[in-house]
Amino acid sequence: MLTGILSITGAVLLLSLSDALVKLNSDGVALGQLLLVRSVVAAVLLALVLAVTGTVSRVERAVTIWVWLRSLCLALMWGCYYAALPLMPLSLAAACYYTSPLWMAVLTSVFLGRPVGVKGSASIALGLSGVVILLRPGVGDVSPVVVLPLLAGFFYALAAVITSARCRYVPPLALAFNLNLVLAGSGGVYVAVLHLVSASDGAGFLLSAWPALSLSGWGLLMLLGLLLAVITVAVACAYQLAPAPLIGLFDNGYLVFAVVWAVLFFADVPDRIDLTGIALIGCAALLASVPIAVGRRCPAPKES
Repeated sequence: MLTGILSITGAVLLLSLSDALVKLNSDGVALGQLLLVRSVVAAVLLALVLAVTGTVSRVERAVTIWVWLRSLCLALMWGCYYAALPLMPLSLAAACYYTSPLWMAVLTSVFLGRPVGVKGSASIALGLSGVVILLRPGVGDVSPVVVLPLLAGFFYALAAVITSARCRYVPPLALAFNLNLVLAGSGGVYVAVLHLVSASDGAGFLLSAWPALSLSGWGLLMLLGLLLAVITVAVACAYQLAPAPLIGLFDNGYLVFAVVWAVLFFADVPDRIDLTGIALIGCAALLASVPIAVGRRCPAPKES
């Protein structure tokens, strides 16, 4: 059990670090490049693991339309989240994204018939309070960009519900490999569309088609691909070694790590009001994770 806890803690540490690196280097790469190259690297590494373990045929048989739909939801999640990162503080983006357990409570009630219950209702109330505190309506203009990480949380929650209802017994490596195929394909389509509309390569992170990459830029994308593959394996191991609700609790450590990287990389120190909002959302996520821990941004039954 301890090994499972250490695995998920290491996974969310690396995941938050990779997200911080994306934000830190968003001036030098484009979203399509990131999705395509990173996921190709991760898919190649996972394919090597599948080949070595001799599980390729098992993975092929396990992939269903629900696995593809789950991967599409996660691709939308990553796209929304990464689109928001250059435009807002990492800690705020992470807090908005971590409304996903609240979405899970609602979606599991609507689609799976599981009652929200007292814990679910309390977590929703706590989470909404945290979001209101962070956004501070009436204090200043609320940027519409904040919708992006909230949408990311919704798509992640939808993927988690699909995982719980339709992909529970699909091997984690099959989910991981399929996810990276969809992410790479999404990145490729995004780049192709931008080329078709003759997007400028200097249009920024979101709208650049394929800006020239330096050697360090290529190295960054390779590193992010390696991190994604490691995160995938770590999350898969965690869910095999410890109960999902327990792993779900430690999954929420992402919020803490995101605040740490925000301070170290961007000197973005949350004030007391921000910390109060983040703490409320974190408590809501912890509370909601106990009864409905079903996903994380990496392929395993509480994932990604």
